[in-house]
Amino acid sequence: MAKLKIFNKKRVPPSLQIAQTECGLCCVKSILNYYDFSVSLPELRKIKEPGRDGLGLKQIKGLLECYNFKVKNFKVKDNKAFDMLNFPLIAFWKGCHYVVLESYNDKNVVIMDPSVGRIKISTLEFNANFDRYVILCTPNDNFQKRNISTVSKFKKTYIWPNNMISIYVKLALLSLIAITITLSIPIATQKLIDFSLQTQKSLIFIVIIIIFSMIIAVFLSFLRNLYSIQMILKFNWFLMNGAFKRLLYLPAKYFSVRSPGEITYRINALTRIQDIIGPTLVRSILDFFSSCTLLGYVFFINPLIAILILIFLLLNFIFLAIMQKHINFSKDRELHEGSSAQSIQLDALVSINSVKIGGYMKRYIDDWANRYQNLLKAMEKRMKLQDGLVGSILNGFQTFAPLLILSINIYLSQVGYMTLGQAIAVQSVVSMLFTYTNSIFTTISEALTATKYIELSEDIFEYPEENRINSMIQMQSGDVEIKNLHFSYTPESPLAIKSINLSIKEGDTIALVGMSGSGKTTLGKLISTLFEPSSGSILYGGVEKTKYNIDNLRSSISYIPQEAYLHNRTILENLKLGCNYNEYEIIKRCQSMPFLNFINSLPMGYSTVVSEMGANLSGGQRQRIHIAKVLLQSPKLLVMDEATSSLDNVSQSHVYDELSRLKCTKIVIAHRSATVFNADKIVVMDHGEIVEVGAHNELLNKNGLYRKLFNAEFKKECGV
Repeated sequence: MAKLKIFNKKRVPPSLQIAQTECGLCCVKSILNYYDFSVSLPELRKIKEPGRDGLGLKQIKGLLECYNFKVKNFKVKDNKAFDMLNFPLIAFWKGCHYVVLESYNDKNVVIMDPSVGRIKISTLEFNANFDRYVILCTPNDNFQKRNISTVSKFKKTYIWPNNMISIYVKLALLSLIAITITLSIPIATQKLIDFSLQTQKSLIFIVIIIIFSMIIAVFLSFLRNLYSIQMILKFNWFLMNGAFKRLLYLPAKYFSVRSPGEITYRINALTRIQDIIGPTLVRSILDFFSSCTLLGYVFFINPLIAILILIFLLLNFIFLAIMQKHINFSKDRELHEGSSAQSIQLDALVSINSVKIGGYMKRYIDDWANRYQNLLKAMEKRMKLQDGLVGSILNGFQTFAPLLILSINIYLSQVGYMTLGQAIAVQSVVSMLFTYTNSIFTTISEALTATKYIELSEDIFEYPEENRINSMIQMQSGDVEIKNLHFSYTPESPLAIKSINLSIKEGDTIALVGMSGSGKTTLGKLISTLFEPSSGSILYGGVEKTKYNIDNLRSSISYIPQEAYLHNRTILENLKLGCNYNEYEIIKRCQSMPFLNFINSLPMGYSTVVSEMGANLSGGQRQRIHIAKVLLQSPKLLVMDEATSSLDNVSQSHVYDELSRLKCTKIVIAHRSATVFNADKIVVMDHGEIVEVGAHNELLNKNGLYRKLFNAEFKKECGV
């Protein structure tokens, strides 16, 4: 077999990850882009959702096969095998990561690492990180190239507010008039020079015209700025309001596989889109027509000079086009490093108590500092390139090209090919042309960058919402029936819940027990409608879940998670959320609950503002307020996931007394014996399946998992 070349003249397009689990998707995207197939990460996500653990070798293979690639996974025992392989290929990296291998030789290796971009490393470093597994991928006979134009990416309806045409028209007309005045300056300059002023009267007339034109220009500019502000505000509201509403309507599973930092970064990216599709778009279109008009004027004066100017502009444009891909890569690095730094900050703030008590504040500081330094380096590289090299060369063009044209014009005026006024006017036109063309290219550059932000926003706007049918059916009873229920976090991940069949009568208390990771919490979230089953069905009050409007159904269901979360509002406002009582009735009912007595000892009582994440309250206080909130809602079905884990025995006793008076179906996930003993039915889970069902004594008499759990956990608690 002939030895294949191991260097590619064509570079692998970089694709940087935002989420930690996206490295596999990014590698697939780079491979597809390399073979001229345009694709976005959200499109790939729809086919293979990475889930909590990312993608495996088999899943990446399947994803590439969906796009008509011949794919083979195998283990590289000796690096000499790279001499016989086709590049690029995907390599398994550091035991938990994927990179695209672009080229390999005995000294250097070029890789596209989704966490840093396209880099060259030594073969020694490559060998230290390479985990021997590779994915070979080449297009098969059915593969067809696909190009998605930049313009098509701006056709997303969710980025364009309604009723914007009138604002665009007003802004365009005002800008057109203002530009007309600006364009008249070269002609006025020519006339002033060519027709020398004969009398003081003509001078006064010209001064009056100039002052009048200036007043009109200032007034038009003021109006244009007002409409620009109006447009920016409308875009801002439309994008941010739409994104936030959309997020709240997305299923809980969406948030389980994405970090808060990642989601926040995607939302913040929307503000960058409005900069391009707002007033900048109108200005750039007018700049284009202004440039054409000015060129036409110069052609009318002297075609030879016009051709020379056109050559200068084309050289300027070609230079910018060549540098654009390097600038785009630097911007990609900024995007990636900015997201990573923000995620570390948010993670530290959310878990600040653990960070402090655990004594790893320095680790977080170092991790953040490392990421932020990388961000600053990426910014420095981009600014040196964009503002330094490119900016300096453009300034040189903009400064000396008009001077060169002026020199030629003066010579032509001396030999009679044009008047001196025309020579000066053309020189001013050249300066304006460079300003306009640079502005146009800047807008094009920003538009290309904006497409990356649009891709980020696609993950929010194009992820399927929860099913909200137009149904008025209300949950009539607390009966719950589960039929052949299965659930996995992604279509490719293992089943977390398997073949669950369970019937729960109204008013019953069901205890879910099992070892950690047995699926108790996942089943609780499925029953409380937070997760959507992969298959099977759940009936509430004898009616299938799919026949309810999800919001109507949830109004009859309450869920208390392991970590009680309170909102950054007063205690009273927290209690009012989802409750139909007025403030007086809420306080009156809460004062009858002994476990809430601590609120009266707070300086502001029920007006105490809960800090972010409830940090100014203890875990037990947060749980008690959350439980009181549920009691005020009077649900027909209550799911509690270790809801009293932070309470002392006295408070827990008070809570159970109140819960016992609540006439509803209760599903309790707990380890404490009191909860389990008092349950009407105990459901024992293991590896996502129900392995035992029965009362306490009944299950204890069996030599099964429940008995082992009881001996390990409950026996000590009961002193048996």
